[in-house]
Amino acid sequence: MEKTKTQFYVVKRGDNLTKIARMHHVSLDQILEWNPQIEDPDLIHPGDRIRVAPPREAGGEDGEYQSE
Repeated sequence: MEKTKTQFYVVKRGDNLTKIARMHHVSLDQILEWNPQIEDPDLIHPGDRIRVAPPREAGGEDGEYQSE
């Protein structure tokens, strides 16, 4: 069973890709694979939308959240 159905995470201050990957129990390599728009893994900004799960098949809805 999946931990979460959330597909995207909104970056907040203090986040980095390694931390985001750990929070979602995925690898940094997976985060980079699912987010080809990220050219520099060390350069993300609050408000950026990061895919944290593989793209769904057609018909599924993508969810988004921001942690507090």
